[in-house]
Formats: sequence, structure tokens, C-alpha cells
Amino acid sequence: MEIALEHVAVGCNAISSALSCNRALPASPLPCSEDRDVYCAAFAAKNAVALVTRSPRQQLHVKELLLHRRAVADATRITSVWLHAPSSGSARVLAGDSDGNVWLWTRPDSAATWELTKLSTLLVASSDTTAATAGVSAVSAVETHRRWLYVAAFSDGRVVVMEQERQQPVALLCVVSLGVKHIMEDLACVALRNQESEGEKEEEEEEEDVLVASGGVDCKVHLFEIAAGSREMRSLLALEGHRGWIRAVDFQRRASEDDGNEILLASASQDQRGASAGYEALGDRRSYSISFDALLIGHEDWVTSLLWSREPAGDSVLVSTSMENSVVIWKKSASGSWVPALRVGDLGGNGLLSSVVLPPTATLNGRLELLALNFSGQLERWQQEPLPSKIFHPVASLNGHCSAVTDLSWSPRGDYLLSTSLDQTTRVIAPFHAMNETNPTSWHEISRAQVHGYDINCATFLSATPEGRNDRFVCGADEKILRVFEAPDSVQSLVQAMQGHRRDSGDASTEPRIQHAYLPELSLTNKNADDSDKGVSGGRAVLDDAGHVCVAVGDTLARKTLWPEQRKLYGHGNEILCAASNHQGTLVASACKSREERFATIWLWNTEDWSAAQAPLEGHKSSVVQLAFSPNDEFLVSVSKDRQFCVFQRRADATFELQWRSHRGPRTT
Repeated sequence: MEIALEHVAVGCNAISSALSCNRALPASPLPCSEDRDVYCAAFAAKNAVALVTRSPRQQLHVKELLLHRRAVADATRITSVWLHAPSSGSARVLAGDSDGNVWLWTRPDSAATWELTKLSTLLVASSDTTAATAGVSAVSAVETHRRWLYVAAFSDGRVVVMEQERQQPVALLCVVSLGVKHIMEDLACVALRNQESEGEKEEEEEEEDVLVASGGVDCKVHLFEIAAGSREMRSLLALEGHRGWIRAVDFQRRASEDDGNEILLASASQDQRGASAGYEALGDRRSYSISFDALLIGHEDWVTSLLWSREPAGDSVLVSTSMENSVVIWKKSASGSWVPALRVGDLGGNGLLSSVVLPPTATLNGRLELLALNFSGQLERWQQEPLPSKIFHPVASLNGHCSAVTDLSWSPRGDYLLSTSLDQTTRVIAPFHAMNETNPTSWHEISRAQVHGYDINCATFLSATPEGRNDRFVCGADEKILRVFEAPDSVQSLVQAMQGHRRDSGDASTEPRIQHAYLPELSLTNKNADDSDKGVSGGRAVLDDAGHVCVAVGDTLARKTLWPEQRKLYGHGNEILCAASNHQGTLVASACKSREERFATIWLWNTEDWSAAQAPLEGHKSSVVQLAFSPNDEFLVSVSKDRQFCVFQRRADATFELQWRSHRGPRTT
């Protein structure tokens, strides 16, 4: 039997610096054959870094997860990511976490595996005992002729610089302590070109100076210089003007080689404004000419990220993201002023934390593609329509849970998967099988079945579906009740369409019977939507002009694909921990948290009328954490935190009784 990875569904940490584009790629489109193997973005997923590539059908998918394999507290997460992965050559991923660790993954061009280096151990070796007490707020890196420089900012006001000479291990270069009143939220680095003439060039290129920009809670943009051959980071000046915390800074060199060391620096702040300044390094490499270029006003809420990019044609654009739930692309007009050329986003929403421009591909034919991180940790994606149109439309993106996944359950036919999580959502993912194509199967989140107010601990499908009913599942959370949900007709038909099946247009079953649900304000119960609500298809799958299945994205996925709640089951005395359905779909077993024997019971529910099938089953002294029926439904097995498992057998009258109990063993999880 051969096992291969099909799909990774994971959410991004809801932090502005947790999403990074691959800036090692050129502005010109890559051939399709190369683009499939190139990382276009990276993002932090709890304590891992997810590397994103494009599939042959231009769908985004997580190709690799970089793990540091270090035991950490549950609250620890990676806070900042930086990606450099050219189409040919060595790749680097730099990341920092909330425990103060700085991680570096490197992969040579010919290697198949990543090498991991923990850079924060250099601080401990240098007797910097505060290294483990402050989290990492930002990371950045830059390559010069002879070395790599890695820069990390910490939440205690320190900025640490490390260097790596060619074919040498990483070494600590310097530590700058700015103090807790100057915590940096973002970093940017750029190497300065050498200024010597052709006659002055030596056989070996001279090492470059490096400029470092940082912005943070003191509302200033700090500029530093790391001179070639120097082992210190010299402070140049602090630029004032912003009236709120600075959330992002970014450098870009002028496109023309004739511009020498003329560089643009952009900064974004919580004062709802962005600023652009021009820098020029003079001949002696110790003097700089600085001029204010523009003040960008167009957002109505905090500006959370800002980055430079280039259109495939080579023109510079500035991409800003705001908590008003919009992404704005700024371009320079003929008069020389920066104007908002495009604004994309959903009305309402919880705000956007970051956005990147994905590397262009030959398939897109000069069109832009945006990827944005929203406040709930989901990645939203927009794609430009064929040129010369300036309209962007939302397309399927990467989605997944942002906290621990607690349970999984396959649908009765095994054609889609249900997952629950401590992020208080229940999600449905399904495969799309391309018909008469050589493209592989792709997976998509097609429904957000439940968005709850409690952490969701378990869910189970009823293994058999009666005639005339849609799929149903039972779910339990950190509350004392179980909830029963039934799939809307739109989800059932969408799954069939993704499998390549079509319903007969004359079949009465195509008439919508169960609409999608909506969640009222301050409510925990999904209610049946009004027939007049046409947010999504009533009972048919939605197809685009090419006949491809369209899945809900963004806010539509979160609000318009809820499953209606059919029933609440009361009886447990504490928060629900686990649930299981028998193979006939006639019984559901459930259990709750317990520190007392009287609550450590198992309830059996009759799925015909949802009444208790019999008295609760006893046998454990602590919380039951997992339940399972045997294939013939004759036995029910339970495991508990009391380090025992019990086997219950069905009697002639269809009730269950305790048949056997194990001896005390290792702790059961």
C-alpha cells in the first residue's frame, strides 16, 4: 500500500508579520514548468512554517511544513516569517516565535531536505540571559557579496544582528538595546551597491554596506547602518511624523541601474496613513541624502502592512492593508503623486492584517494576484481579470483551522471530511475530481458548517442516512448540550458536482428542501435562512462559464454556508468531550468531562426521536475521552483518563451493559 500526501488544511497565525511573499523571484513571469516547483509565499501556522506553491490548475496548496521539533507551551507560536527561495539556488526561511527563539531553515539547490539552525542559542552563548524572556516581534535578512545578515527584533527593545559568511556557520554580529519604549514591530534591510567606476573595480567584488529600517511603538522610523567590515550597527537617525504605532516598513531600490543607490522607504502606521521617503547614498558611503516623497491618505482605519512590489511590466506599486478590511494598490501618476489605483476587499468583516502580491506566472499573462491575511487567520485571495481590465475577483484560497483540531469524521459515503477545532469552527473539505483532465485532485473547504462561541471538542456523522434526508452530524463543545445539524441541499449538490456527478434537472430532489442557515447576533444556534436570502445557491452547485465548480470564499464561506441546527440534546452535567455513531446510524454515544464517577457516564441517544435510548452506562471514574462502536455494532468501547477502557455489549433487548473492564494502565489521552 502506498501513502501520499493529498492536502494540508491549516490556518495562519493572526499576526501581521506571519505572512511573507517570496521576494527572490523576478518581476517577470516564470514558465509554468518552473512555477509549480517554486515557493510563492510562506506563513506561520502555530509552531510551523507552511510553504505555499501553485498547483497545475493555479490553485494554492501547502507543499511543505517546516517544523523545529521542539516541545513548546501551547500558547507559543511563530510570530514572524521571512522567505527567500529563488527558482534556482539555495533557499532560506527565517522565523521567530513568541518564546524568543529564532529559527533558520536552509536548503541548498541540490538538496531535498531542509537544515535547521536555532539562531537564538547564539544569544545564550554570548551571556545574554534575557534572550529567553522576550518574544520575537520581527525578522528580516539581506544578502551581500560575501555574507548573509539576519536581523531580529525582540519585545524587550533589542535588535539582534547575526552574520553568515560563505560556507560558514552563523555567528552573532551585534546586539542593540533600544529599551522597552522602542519595541520594533517591523524590520527591513537593503544592501547598498558599490560606487566605484569600471577602472576601480577589483577582481573580487567589494563588500557592501547594509541599511536597516525599523518601526514600532515609539511612532518613529529608525535607520541603522551596518558598514562593510564593521561589527556594529550604527544608528543614523529617527524619522518622525507618524502619530501612531508603526506597523510596517519596506525598502525598494529604483528600477533603473543608473539610479545607483537611490532607494525608496515606505512606512505604515496606526494613524491610518502611509509615508514614502527617498534615500540616496553619496560617494563616500558615509553620507545620505533623505527627502520626503509622499503622504498616502486613503484608509479609514489602522494600516497594518505595507510592501513594495512590481507589476510584470516593471512599474513599482505599493500595496497597503488596513483593518477596514481592504487592500489598496498605490501607483505613481503622471504628475508624480502616489494615488490609490485599486481597492479590493469585502464590505464589513473583521479587518485585514497583512497582504502580499504573489509572484507572476505565465498563465496569469501579466495579471496581478493578491493574498491577504484576515483577523481570523484565514487567507483571502484575489485575482485580476484578463487585461486591460482592472477588476479583481475573489478565488479559492488556502483555508484551515487556526487552533488545535479536536476531531475528524468522514461523511457516510466517504466523499467529504468534517473537522472540528478549538478555534470554535466546524469545517467541511471535499475533493474536486477534474473530469477528462490530467490535473490531480484538488481539495477545497466548501462549507463552514458551524461557527460557535465555545471550543468544539467532537463531531460524528450519522453513519447511515435515511431516504429523503441529507447528511447529519452531532457535535459537542465546551457546553453541556449536543447539537444536531443537517446538510443544506446546496452542500449536497456541490459535493456531487465536485465528484463529477450531475442531478437530473427533472428530478424532484433538485428542489431546495433545506436551505443554508444564518447565525443571529449574540446567538449560538444556526437558524434556517429566509427563502429570500440568495447569498448562495439554494439547491444546485454553482458553475462558472467554463463549467468548473465554484466554491464559496471569504465572508461568503464564513456566513453563507452554515448548516441549520435541527436539535439540541440535554442530559450531560459538564462540557461534552466525545461522541460516536454506530454503523447503522441508529445510536449516538456521548460523554462529558468529569472528575467524579457520577458524571463519568456514557449516554446513548436514539436518532429516530433523539430520546435517551437507555440509562447512562457506568464503568469509569474520570472523563471518557473516546468512544467507538465495533463494525457489527455489537460492542461499544470507551477509554478514559482513569487509565482504563471498558467494553459494553448489546443485549437481546438492544440495550448495552458493561461486559469487561481493563486493569489500570498508562494514562489515556
